[in-house]
Amino acid sequence: MSLSRRTVLTALAATPVLAPAAAEAAVPQTAVPQAAPAAATAATVAESLPPGGLPEGHRFDLAAEPVDLFGKEVLLHHTRVHQQIAYDPVTGLGYAVQLMSGGRLLPGETGTPPSTAERNYRGDLCVNQLAADGTVLAVMHLRGFGHGGGLGVEHVDGTPWLWLETDADRVTSGFAYGKHVGRVAFTPDAVVDAGSSLVEVFDPVPGALHITPALDVDHRRIAVRHVSSTGTAEYRVYELDAFKRREFTAQYAFPAKYRTQAWCLYGNLVHQNEGNAYDAATNPKPGNSWWNVYDITTGDVIERTFNTTALHLEHRETEGITVRRTPDGPQLVFGFATQATRHMALYGITGTLSGPTGHVPWTELEWDAAAYPAAGSSYSPEYRQSGNRVHLHLRVNRAGNTAWVSGDKILTLPPHLRPRRTQGMVGQTTGAGVTGPFTIRWEVTPDGALRVYDERGLKGWIGLDAGFFLS
Repeated sequence: MSLSRRTVLTALAATPVLAPAAAEAAVPQTAVPQAAPAAATAATVAESLPPGGLPEGHRFDLAAEPVDLFGKEVLLHHTRVHQQIAYDPVTGLGYAVQLMSGGRLLPGETGTPPSTAERNYRGDLCVNQLAADGTVLAVMHLRGFGHGGGLGVEHVDGTPWLWLETDADRVTSGFAYGKHVGRVAFTPDAVVDAGSSLVEVFDPVPGALHITPALDVDHRRIAVRHVSSTGTAEYRVYELDAFKRREFTAQYAFPAKYRTQAWCLYGNLVHQNEGNAYDAATNPKPGNSWWNVYDITTGDVIERTFNTTALHLEHRETEGITVRRTPDGPQLVFGFATQATRHMALYGITGTLSGPTGHVPWTELEWDAAAYPAAGSSYSPEYRQSGNRVHLHLRVNRAGNTAWVSGDKILTLPPHLRPRRTQGMVGQTTGAGVTGPFTIRWEVTPDGALRVYDERGLKGWIGLDAGFFLS
């Protein structure tokens, strides 16, 4: 893919709204307050987000043209790289976790402000809550949690819950990493320490020295990447509700390969990215940014693709990867840390493929087979989706070979396949005894109803092999 096809960022950095930090508040986990600006933004976004996702086998088309999500490089609360990103599946608000900068005192801290190195040694993190344009709406500080390489957001009863590493052991050089998985409610302005009663702790891999989680709420799964005392790295995938009950029997486990900057789980696939910042001597342009895609059912790496997005950036360090819901369907979001005072640039890919062969599989739809029996074993209603386009295929009869009635509803599409407005399609009918054209009109409506419209009282099968757009 040529660089000329890539979206070019603006040179101007955003001026974010910085939220002040406050001392840890002993609030119940079931009732955590949210910032007013965030709540207003959430109400607007939530109206358009689909409640479901793609089938497990779909993967993102890494050859597709990425969309620049911000149109600029945004500055987070601290001038450090964003380690990982995640999105609230209900409100659509973004979250970015970063290590803290030195020279700052949080509420309750006294004396000389800790240096950047000291924050690294302790594993002190900042979680930024982001609007769609990258504006920082609120922040939360987490002390002693780790490096921030994993982040997931679970929305429960109006509260976003963060999943990330926790319980880092202090080190004397380098970075501290969490050895457990933590779940904590995002609370604007709060400062929470590892070990606080506000943090729910999970220990799926006892003895792990470095662990990061990834959340897939669409398929109700959670995964962890852990590093053992021998330095061996492994992925493990669990059913989310069982994990929350502390039933740590993995559905899948397989070794991790390649150096990892960030990773995410979606369906049957783990998407992982790797890469360093440009360096004239050791990593000259175009750099060493790669995507690696694992099939969790086999542990195989089914794709390793060089990432050519935004090669124009002067500082381009691979950081963060996740999947979010959008009105056009799930989107793979990834990005780079940029500029001398680190900014964040994010991009998104919505187009999807499936499996090593690169095709999108057909998925059967639910319908009343007694009222509308299929015209053959290969004509049951089914669909396949690529990005925001859905293709339908079916050929059905009316029970008893009775005449078709204009407006008959053949089936109701599941929520994630419903368009935002009514769309029409052209289908076909059997040629036997038909007067006039062999085509008929179909409509799919925002409530998911698929109906046929024809006033001729046709008998015999009717068919559809056409597509529509979700938005």
